[in-house]
Amino acid sequence: MNQPPLKRLRFLWSALCILVLAGCGSREAPKTVEFDFQREVMPIFKARCWSCHGPAQQQGGLRLDEKTHALLGGLSGKSLAGKSIEESELLRRVTTDDRAIAMPKEGGRLSEQEVDTLKLWVKLGTPWSEQLPPSGASEFVTRYGEDLWKRLSVVGREIKIYLFLCFAIGVGIADRIRRISVDHTRWSTGWRHKVWRVCQHVSAILLLIGLLSGVMWDVVEFSMRQSAKLASTEIKLREAVAPGQSVIPSGKNLQPIRIPGTLQFGGTYYRGNDERNEKLFNGGFYRTATLRLSLIDEQDHLVNLKESLPGTQLFICLDIQRASQSTPSLFTDDIMKNVLLTRRTTDRTSPLPSDMPTELEVLGSGERWIAKYRLGDYDNQTEAALNGIVYVETNAARVGEAVNGSIHYGIVYGLRIRDRVLMENSELWLGPILVPGNFHIPDPSKITLAEWLDIRPIPEIVGDNSTDPELLGVPEHQHKGAKPTE
Repeated sequence: MNQPPLKRLRFLWSALCILVLAGCGSREAPKTVEFDFQREVMPIFKARCWSCHGPAQQQGGLRLDEKTHALLGGLSGKSLAGKSIEESELLRRVTTDDRAIAMPKEGGRLSEQEVDTLKLWVKLGTPWSEQLPPSGASEFVTRYGEDLWKRLSVVGREIKIYLFLCFAIGVGIADRIRRISVDHTRWSTGWRHKVWRVCQHVSAILLLIGLLSGVMWDVVEFSMRQSAKLASTEIKLREAVAPGQSVIPSGKNLQPIRIPGTLQFGGTYYRGNDERNEKLFNGGFYRTATLRLSLIDEQDHLVNLKESLPGTQLFICLDIQRASQSTPSLFTDDIMKNVLLTRRTTDRTSPLPSDMPTELEVLGSGERWIAKYRLGDYDNQTEAALNGIVYVETNAARVGEAVNGSIHYGIVYGLRIRDRVLMENSELWLGPILVPGNFHIPDPSKITLAEWLDIRPIPEIVGDNSTDPELLGVPEHQHKGAKPTE
């Protein structure tokens, strides 16, 4: 039955409106931006940030290998991401020209592409997937696949590919010849018959064997290239700790190495001998000094985490004690008086607020010394935060507003105080900056960093030890400026 014209017109008008609204809705639908955190951001964090803010150490209280820790920010209390790009502390640190706060501290600035990736990540609300980055076999396959794709994208670069293609074509032709009947007139005699007989032994299995051989060949070459890169990195690490760094270059960012297992707040460290010889006690692996690090007030009262501040001033206390029977001529009062605690370096041209270079005081002549570096006063302040590094310099002397010397250690402090209580996320630890030239990636003939400075006790000398000045390293220390007494 036909509908009246008016009803048909209404029906067409309704259908047109629905189509228009559907079209408008489809145009206004937001586009989903695909962003893979593990592929885009995590490699940047891992390569450029983890050395200072990873699982081994968390300078400034910031840890970038786990989501729950990273998005909380560090001891500064500032948000890593922020509600916008302008409020992101992460972006501020990687784009600023202020060397005092610029990140990363080592390896140069991030590339424009890396910065753009971080900006996009922050703009999207810092999405952070819980999926762990690939490791082991899966990571190797991924890296190999990416490397193979890059090589194949350059025409004529991989000769192996063209050899395999020729081999595959040859196998295909042989397979066709193999199917020719033995009674065929042209292939039953002469050289064609010899070719036909050879082709009878060619099959798809041979092609598969050739393919696997080519893949194995390429995988071995890829592994050798990766090993060569690793060896090159190892050489650079060795060169980075070469001896003779008595003066720190201007503008260098100085970050101490955090020893695995270091306590979060204070503790005892053991300095080991850096000479190795079978004539020395225990082959040279013995303790030379014990260093005790703590936080105290003006009355020398110990300040602990989660406790109220007993006084109105805070000091970093470094107590150094010569180990039993270690070489006395390397620990004289004249030598130790040239050790300074300061936040200044050779490139500083203007004074630092509240920084007063502090000398060691003699507690026991030739045996024990102590330094108390003043951080600041705290009275009637609801909340405060202190972050920085105090350098321990030897053979040091003040030259104008700078302190010239050899920076051996860095004391990292990150103190958060609320209602005169030292918060539990505060940190105070010591690590080496200048390490001995024979510190090495583990090698039987070299010493490891833990043998030179460690939080675990290093053996002390028992019985006699060599008196040979060369073996004890006396001339080397004299050359650096130390003047042992007779």
